[in-house]
Amino acid sequence: MCPRSRTGARRRTTFRPDLRVAAVALAVGLVLADASVVILALPAIYREYHAEVADVAWVVTAFNLAIALAAVPAARLASRGAGRVCAGGLVVFAAAAAACALAPSLAFLIGARAVQGVGGAAAVCAALELLPAITGGERRAVRVWVTAGIVGAALGPAIGGLLTQLISWQSIFVVQIPLALLPALVVFGRGAPAVARRAGLPHIAANVALGLLSAGLAAVLFLLVLLLVEGWRMPPISAALVVTVMPAAALVSGQFERRVASPRTRAAAGTLLGTGGVAALGLLPGAGWGWTLAPQLLVGLGLALSLGALTEAALAGRSPAAIHGGYTIAARHAGVVLGLVLLTPVFVADLDRQRDRATQKGAELVLDARIDALTKVDLASRIASDIRRQPGRLPDIHDSFASVNASDRERPQLQVLERQLNEQLDRAATSSFERSFLFAAVLAALALIPIALTRDVSL
Repeated sequence: MCPRSRTGARRRTTFRPDLRVAAVALAVGLVLADASVVILALPAIYREYHAEVADVAWVVTAFNLAIALAAVPAARLASRGAGRVCAGGLVVFAAAAAACALAPSLAFLIGARAVQGVGGAAAVCAALELLPAITGGERRAVRVWVTAGIVGAALGPAIGGLLTQLISWQSIFVVQIPLALLPALVVFGRGAPAVARRAGLPHIAANVALGLLSAGLAAVLFLLVLLLVEGWRMPPISAALVVTVMPAAALVSGQFERRVASPRTRAAAGTLLGTGGVAALGLLPGAGWGWTLAPQLLVGLGLALSLGALTEAALAGRSPAAIHGGYTIAARHAGVVLGLVLLTPVFVADLDRQRDRATQKGAELVLDARIDALTKVDLASRIASDIRRQPGRLPDIHDSFASVNASDRERPQLQVLERQLNEQLDRAATSSFERSFLFAAVLAALALIPIALTRDVSL
């Protein structure tokens, strides 16, 4: 009996830490995925609430802004009882997710997203306080925390797109409820007794670089999705498959990044790769998802190298880790907010301009088409109605062509005309995103300045 008891004890000892590590990693990945998980659902959301793109962008902005503001206070609170703070944050996160799923208006949804951000900040920052005790050391704890965050952030848009297409955008939030409550049950009451510790100054250079890099890479997680779904009229599930290139590249590069010992070198290399990828999205030679694959590959590689290295550098040798982790979370999400606030007006203005040009060119194509005058009038009226029903974005004209009154003789000419108009819309969509991507590349490139100016060999 005694030997078996000792064996059972050993088995429990090796199993429980793994379960707790997995639970904490799930919590971190879930919260940081939520920063971008709704991006592929944005078109469905603004159609349901009859909103503009600039308004619905606050569904993303509110969450990131709340995390940026709440991260450091949450981290300080976590030092007094990490398990309770992490579990409490996850419960708030889950309750707010339920409110998002039931939101009767866009304003209510945005408010619920802000509450989610506060709960998420508490969970993520407390997680870094919990991990050292259950992983066996701060270095491994930081590695788990950083990796979970990168994987979550990279996978968020693809998962959101799949759920939106297969079920509904509300299902994104429904799924989050059990995923948040499960780790809450595991971590509640965990953590070392509270110890008063004075936090040192944050690593300014690393955190500034994180903010600038996040501001630039927000373009990929926001603008690229809108280009695929709204600009090129791809179904969300197809767009989700396209954007999986980024997380795949991030996961692959994570297997090799440790071969470069210097975080500073990895941060600089990752920033250059990410900047190049974002700039390439602003210089696409044509409309079509295939052109986005190589830039996404560069962004994914850069994401894994730079965000991981900068976060490690920001935390290295600094205690308590949770508070300095709070600084990095605040910097990253403040950067996302900065990117969205700066880029959304540029994108919307360019979209309106390109939309007007596409409308003018489309009118010329309709007038020159070899179809009867009455059919032209009918078609033009239907397309104009589509444009009025879809303000602030490029219209989908397929239904107009499908429902127009036309003879069998005119149908081949209408098919040619529809293809020509869609090609014009594709070119307009591609052009309307160019300046925003290039502006985002500049924001990401600015991260090289704080990386280069620091004298610290570990960044």
